[in-house]
Amino acid sequence: MAHCVIGPGRLGSALLAALNASGQSVVAVGVRCAGSEDRASSPPFLDSTSAVAATLATGAATKVLWLTVPDDAIAAVAGQTAMASQPRGRVAVVHCSGLCDLNTLEPWRRVGAEVLSLHPLQTFAGSEGEAQRLNGIPIAVTAVSATARQLGEQLVNIIGGQAFLVPESAKPLYHLAATVASNLFVALQSQASELLRQAVNSADLEQAVQLLSPLLATSLRNIVERGPQAALTGPVARGDVGTVRAHLSLLERQPARVQLTYRALSLQALSLAAPRLDNEAVQTLRRILDSSPDHLTAPGPEIT
Repeated sequence: MAHCVIGPGRLGSALLAALNASGQSVVAVGVRCAGSEDRASSPPFLDSTSAVAATLATGAATKVLWLTVPDDAIAAVAGQTAMASQPRGRVAVVHCSGLCDLNTLEPWRRVGAEVLSLHPLQTFAGSEGEAQRLNGIPIAVTAVSATARQLGEQLVNIIGGQAFLVPESAKPLYHLAATVASNLFVALQSQASELLRQAVNSADLEQAVQLLSPLLATSLRNIVERGPQAALTGPVARGDVGTVRAHLSLLERQPARVQLTYRALSLQALSLAAPRLDNEAVQTLRRILDSSPDHLTAPGPEIT
């Protein structure tokens, strides 16, 4: 196989490292910003069109073009590169978006390429060791044809991941799940850290993050090992109405979005805890958590 990676950002860089580590031939890296080319590097950094042309010119039986650009740019990059290409032999074009469907690669499909999507269920924050972030990671494979699905599974194996199939129609829901699990989880920890920072009267948010880290690590381990229902602890899990009332009272002095987050997630926790609580506790908790004050349900100020 011969590979071309277009978009050497966080994911693209990790992918490039994984392909190199597996002994694959990476012919070129495509860059979209003028002035970013570096023909002396190995593999060379070329403009996207030139990088694709160099890859297609090889004698490899299969040429794989990876588009690791932002979601909004996939269709444009696909159109630009396909328009200037004359594919020979087997060509596969892969985008790595968790949300976008395969229609974004339609320009390549029209010229005879196989199109598919491979999305790592992993976060890439730009820290050291990104090259190892794909090892053993679940990677969603979306393809229409059986041959494209087989190729997707082969590519996932090459870069060290674990393939699983996501139908094209389910990609938005899949991406929503990933967003809640990762991005919104980070936002939730930001809220928790700010509350703890206030409690210990510290100006250092990083200290609060470090203080919470053992609790966070244990909670995650319990979820993975035991599942959400068995991992749930705390006042809602115990049916402790008095503690929940005290929390709601404290939250009156916090921004509305923090209050809404507490209420919404406590109701989700209650759905997990309800089978082991008495009916009176469940009904009382549901009533006090569901009864948001009017100022919480009114439109809030725009966040800048």
